[in-house]
Amino acid sequence: MNHGQRNSALWLGLILNVLALVSNWLYFVHFPAAILPWINLILPVFGLLFLLVGVVRAFRQSQAYGGKVWGFVVTGFSLLLVAGSVWLFFLARHIPQSAGAPHVGQRVPDFTLSDSEGQAVALSQLLSPTAGAAPPKAVLLVFYRGYW
Repeated sequence: MNHGQRNSALWLGLILNVLALVSNWLYFVHFPAAILPWINLILPVFGLLFLLVGVVRAFRQSQAYGGKVWGFVVTGFSLLLVAGSVWLFFLARHIPQSAGAPHVGQRVPDFTLSDSEGQAVALSQLLSPTAGAAPPKAVLLVFYRGYW
């Protein structure tokens, strides 16, 4: 009875599924968003494929790879990781609706902010017509931290 061989497909599938779960946190660390859905989808798919190969190997050659129980344990744990990864995949994209936020086409309530020189400027002041000119249709607000 040779238990010296390792079922590397099970381990690789487990590692890929752990990476799939961890990859959901990349949304919160300013990782390029265009590639993230692909990472979140490809890692669990490959992880599950390797797990399938590992389970088949564990059942067909149970004497060589240490039995069927270990394959079930790793596969069960990996399936929990995949379920968590799928849950986080959808949770990371869930943005709650704000009841107080203005809607498209709705007039923005008047507010006052300081300009770059520290002077108070109201939105109504910016949108009011000046002598001989039509009132502006829009205002661009730029929020920044610090002075650089």
